[in-house]
Amino acid sequence: MLGLRGALSAGAWFCRALLVVGACASVDALAEPVEDGELVGPLAPQLPVYVQYLEGRAWIVDARGAETALREGMLVDDKEGIRTEDSTFVSLVSGDGSRIVLPSSSQVELHWEEEHERLQIMLRQGQVESYVRKQAEDDEHYQVLTPVGVLGVRGTHFRVRIAEGEARSLSEVLEGGVAARRVDDEQSAVLVGARQGLNLLPQGELRPVELLPAPRLLGQGGRDMSSGNWTLLLQPLPGATRYRVQLASDEQFLRIRQERFSETPSVNFSGLPVDTYHVRLSAFDDNGLEGMTSVYQILYLPAWRRNAP
Repeated sequence: MLGLRGALSAGAWFCRALLVVGACASVDALAEPVEDGELVGPLAPQLPVYVQYLEGRAWIVDARGAETALREGMLVDDKEGIRTEDSTFVSLVSGDGSRIVLPSSSQVELHWEEEHERLQIMLRQGQVESYVRKQAEDDEHYQVLTPVGVLGVRGTHFRVRIAEGEARSLSEVLEGGVAARRVDDEQSAVLVGARQGLNLLPQGELRPVELLPAPRLLGQGGRDMSSGNWTLLLQPLPGATRYRVQLASDEQFLRIRQERFSETPSVNFSGLPVDTYHVRLSAFDDNGLEGMTSVYQILYLPAWRRNAP
């Protein structure tokens, strides 16, 4: 599970309170970044998966291609898939407690490989983020397949994404390790370790690279109800070409409310109710790989609400 890394000092807590009302701009005023922890558990059936959370519109796709509107609490089984629309986030939990998160404009198909007794996530479009429980067995019990490659794990936290309009897929490992190879090419296999990423290309050497470090949050602004915007200000990160910010109502980021991408370290949100949000920051390098993440906890309180009698 995710957890807060240490407690705030009295001075930092006071500064955080000031930041909520716009009087402080130090990142230390916010809660400390959250780290991922390990997931460990006994082997259990991985299918069907349970739809734990849905924000937006998504569909179950059966083996014949027929679609049914997805709802929280549904079960998705072997040879069934999920397709998400724009501004949609889906969180799934498998039978062994592993977690799968699908963002907007993504499509996956679930498959149980009987011979090796493992769950395969076939990524057709977009991205999948996986939190896979560690098992005692040495065999890979969880795989993500793309048109270009295969990524197999025993337990880790990693992302896989299909590059839009390109014959490649990208993977970033935040914890643990992933064995990556091309489809039908066992000799191409490489190990992608924690804090590393990989461009899976149809040819050439597969070479993991170090991921960008997590961005830091400098402050916030634009909380005036007249504009309807909330701006988060990030410290510019050398080597970053784009930034990603996600807002969630839980520290595990299974309940993602909104996300934004920006080519500058200033990211705008709108239409948010007053609430305390978990905010996750990351940056992309010039190869398109998404780096490590930092997480903060912020109370969003628009100016009109603060000043109300």
